[in-house]
Amino acid sequence: MENKKKSGFLMQGGILAAAGLLTRFIGMLYRIPLERTVGREGMGYYSNAYEIYNIALLVSCYSVPVAVSKLIADKDGKGEYQNSARYFKYAMMLSSCIGLVVSLIVFIFADKIANAFEYPSSVIPLRVLAPTIFVFSLMGVIRGFFQGKRTMVPTAVSQIIEQIFNAVVSVVAATYLVNAFKDTQEAAAYGAAGGTAGTLAGAFCGLVFLTIVFILYRKNNKQLVLEDATGKRDETKTILKAIILTMLPIILSQTIYQISGIIDSYMFSNIMSKQWNYDESSRAIFWDAYSNRYKWMYNVPVAIASAFGVTIVPALSVSYGKRDFEAIKTKIASAVKLNMLIAFPSAMGLGFLSQPILMLMFGHAEDNLGPQLLSLGCMAVVFFALSTLTNGVLQGINMMRKPVTHSLIALIIHIIAVYVGLNIFENGVHVMVICNMLYGLLVCIMNWISIGKRLNYKQEIKRTFILPAICALVMGVLADLEFEIIYSYTASYAVAILPAVVTAVIVYVVLIIMTKTVTEQELLAMPKGRSLVKLLKKIRVLR
Repeated sequence: MENKKKSGFLMQGGILAAAGLLTRFIGMLYRIPLERTVGREGMGYYSNAYEIYNIALLVSCYSVPVAVSKLIADKDGKGEYQNSARYFKYAMMLSSCIGLVVSLIVFIFADKIANAFEYPSSVIPLRVLAPTIFVFSLMGVIRGFFQGKRTMVPTAVSQIIEQIFNAVVSVVAATYLVNAFKDTQEAAAYGAAGGTAGTLAGAFCGLVFLTIVFILYRKNNKQLVLEDATGKRDETKTILKAIILTMLPIILSQTIYQISGIIDSYMFSNIMSKQWNYDESSRAIFWDAYSNRYKWMYNVPVAIASAFGVTIVPALSVSYGKRDFEAIKTKIASAVKLNMLIAFPSAMGLGFLSQPILMLMFGHAEDNLGPQLLSLGCMAVVFFALSTLTNGVLQGINMMRKPVTHSLIALIIHIIAVYVGLNIFENGVHVMVICNMLYGLLVCIMNWISIGKRLNYKQEIKRTFILPAICALVMGVLADLEFEIIYSYTASYAVAILPAVVTAVIVYVVLIIMTKTVTEQELLAMPKGRSLVKLLKKIRVLR
């Protein structure tokens, strides 16, 4: 029975992870024409506006889906379906009010916020982004509702719809605005505003889809409420208090991470301007390489960890409420291992093939800086995948304050390292990459210490970390070698990288089977595990 539960938990995580990867892939595709339209300067303004928007979103309602899913899963697990419905109702009221207020604040004070970060041209895209906060405040509650019901399909589909409309509207609006303002000094800023208009359009379309699905599900939900035999009905004050106390630690932990991005942007802009005399345009280009090349690329595989971080919270919350510690340990071990099996080859792939990947994406607009940063910081994939997942574990076992404390400690050390590094070394973006990895590593270490103490839990090391890392390293070396050989004959990044990636996947799968990094039973527990086992046996990789 536990295997079925574990498999179901991993399957839901797999659905959300697949959607996350697809949306990131769509994001990669549309960023190519977007950057070619608005230029690297425009992308710098776009990134800065997005950093500010992210922190406003986190402060207001980004934590809503996880918090709502945890509360609903907990109440449903106890059979309190009336309370579950009331928690959803009050969460929607609270989130929409907060989202509306924050949207208005960002819109009204956008000029002051942008000037404070010494990117005054970001005010235009920031104002366009402001209403998205309110839209997400509604969408987040509905996503949390379905996640609490242990189904990730509505969230996954809404993410895909959101990203498709985002991609189309971003490129079309950016092209129109750049052409409309091409004779002005603000052409790049208006182009960036076109990109952020896509974010707003995508969020609205995602909300429409979720609303339709929720209306269709209401009949089933009402039936569950009628079947509630517990007779328990929490007071309004209790419900609001529970929502706030659940949301607040998640808000703080996520906000601290995003604050690191805002602080990084502020410190980089100021120190590179005053210490090294770089103008706004140059700083925007450097920041584009860091945020739109390095950070964006490593966050693509981290989306998988984020998906399992979302699904593990309600799954662990139910098990923890029943004090089923063996189930908790099994779920943690399975999620961590699956994430590491994906994170290590992703990191090595980005590290060894950074140049062809970025050249393929950005073409002649790409220089050597982006690939340098991606190769230098590829292990951020592992650190942030693990820190994201372990944050979800701590939230699922009611250690809500620990991610906040750990993120704050890591942030303080990170800020000191960034300040010292930027003042000593002129190549500031390289400093940013190293300090970014340091932040993720510190959170990982502290999270593991807390999980170990609370659950008396020790993660298996050899087959979870060491062997996947070795297999991924061998894979990366062979993929890079194959790419170089093919490229020397074809002089085409597109032609050379595809067989290199295919070979990398095959080599890695064969290696993790041959080294017994993954057993047949573990494969069967993974999403689409039976199909994978059947295929591996057919080609005689697995016996």
